[in-house]
Amino acid sequence: MRRVDADTIAGSSDPLMPPRLRGRSPIDPKAVTSIRWLALAGQTVALLLVYHVLQFDVLILSALGIVLVGICVNLWQVWRLRNPSKIKLSEVVLALHFDVLQLAGLLYLTGGLENPFAMLFLAPIVVSAALLDIKATISLVILVGISAACLLFFHLPLPWYETGFHLPNLYLFGLLSALLVSSVFIGFYVWWLAAEARRTEAALGATQLILAREQQITALGTLAAAAAHKLGSPLNTIALISHELPGQLGKKWAGDKELQEDIALLNAEVERCRIILSELDKDAQMSGKDLAAALPVSQIFQAQLAPHLADMTHKVNITTATLGSRLVLAEGADTSVPREPELLPLPDIKYALETLLDNADDYANNLITLDISWNETHIIVKVADDGPGFRASVMAIVGQPWNSSRQGTGGHRGLGLFLAQTIIEGRGGSLVVSNQKSGGAEIVITMPLARLV
Repeated sequence: MRRVDADTIAGSSDPLMPPRLRGRSPIDPKAVTSIRWLALAGQTVALLLVYHVLQFDVLILSALGIVLVGICVNLWQVWRLRNPSKIKLSEVVLALHFDVLQLAGLLYLTGGLENPFAMLFLAPIVVSAALLDIKATISLVILVGISAACLLFFHLPLPWYETGFHLPNLYLFGLLSALLVSSVFIGFYVWWLAAEARRTEAALGATQLILAREQQITALGTLAAAAAHKLGSPLNTIALISHELPGQLGKKWAGDKELQEDIALLNAEVERCRIILSELDKDAQMSGKDLAAALPVSQIFQAQLAPHLADMTHKVNITTATLGSRLVLAEGADTSVPREPELLPLPDIKYALETLLDNADDYANNLITLDISWNETHIIVKVADDGPGFRASVMAIVGQPWNSSRQGTGGHRGLGLFLAQTIIEGRGGSLVVSNQKSGGAEIVITMPLARLV
């Protein structure tokens, strides 16, 4: 079977991707409507405060009319959300473009870029960058740039002009430049962070699905063995009765050719069922012999990893021992050696160890060491190689996604170590990465027994 790499899955349009990365719309449109309700409420409160408290002579009815249009658009979108499956991505994008134009209309009535609330142009860009794709964000940035440039030259004046206060043109052009630069920088940065989060979510989802499938396969093997065992007794009874029928029927059986053929067919089918069940039981034992019952920790790990180790290009030296036997005990300390713990199959830990062994196989010169040890409370697994070790740039942000010295080459995306650490920590364990003094990388995994049994 071809080995599935979670890095490859994370970078593809695979059906394992979360639904938010596939289909018509990558988001829940209700998020946009909720944000718009908040913006419309803020606009209404700001206009009423400016008009009644500050007593600015603005076209309040025209401004509230623009807010009312926004309310109508949001009500229409809420009505459309009665059937979310029909909401298209283009509708969400157009709604955000409307938000920009609606804000531009309000700013036109209230001083243009001289209005401090002109910075709210950034809000639709941030929403688009966080929830939509890069094309939608670019189109919003362009629309904001055009709207801001128009408002610089065309707008109704604020009442402070009557007092002789005027903002210098150089300052206004500076505001326009700051708004455009902020739109581009914030839009791209938020979009990049959101895209990385989506890719990480896709990789984790794919890994969880792979582990779930492996657990299902193991369960099916156990059920097959149980079915073969339970069906054996009734089948033996049927076989016994079918073989005794000729003697019980006596002369009737000897003189009835059709009855003889039926009994012969019955015996043949019974024998066929026995053969099928024996093969089913054998296959189930072969696929899950050591996976259906608890085994010592050293045996369960070696049994689970054996098929994977056979495909590796470098020699793997496996050592197992009680952790206490490797420690120098203080005088008078308890020298009793803890019994080796027994575990059931651990598909998630198996996947994490396979990922770490693959990384070691890629960098090792000749030898990989897999050391399995235990004490009364924990299991410790060390994976080491004789390669060049981890680079300083990788060690600086170890455990973070997209962290690899090979990222972008050969399909590597720097997710293997991140996924392994996520799985181990999900079991309450820890993963420590270091370079050996003698050269080569070393990864030490510590897992509490209480979370494994």
